[in-house]
Amino acid sequence: MKIIRPLLQEIYQNDPWKMLCCCIMLNLCRRTTIDTVRLELFKRYPNPQAMINADEKEIADLLEPLGFYNKRAKTLQKMSKGYLKGFTDVIELYGVGKYAKDSWELFQNNNRDIDPTDKVLTEYLRIT
Repeated sequence: MKIIRPLLQEIYQNDPWKMLCCCIMLNLCRRTTIDTVRLELFKRYPNPQAMINADEKEIADLLEPLGFYNKRAKTLQKMSKGYLKGFTDVIELYGVGKYAKDSWELFQNNNRDIDPTDKVLTEYLRIT
């Protein structure tokens, strides 16, 4: 398996909200497709509050190449609201599943004691 390095989680390790946004975008989508929109997304919406305040349709239009763009736009806004409210465990946030939880543990909590089901995260753990 070939891993595109660095992983988006590595790129955004110092900005946990952006890392979570990438995890949400990576759901059922290729990294190379994410790369076509992520810089513009974070330029327009550089933080959770900007994402919350944004027009959902404008976000969706930007995310169209990813597929499921209306759902992704809604998910990014809802996750951002929860992110700003605060959370005890990242899995509490809307749209955060096992992949994002494992990514959070690995890249935010420096916890390598995880058992990811995602092939890329599994390979990353193996080679690092």
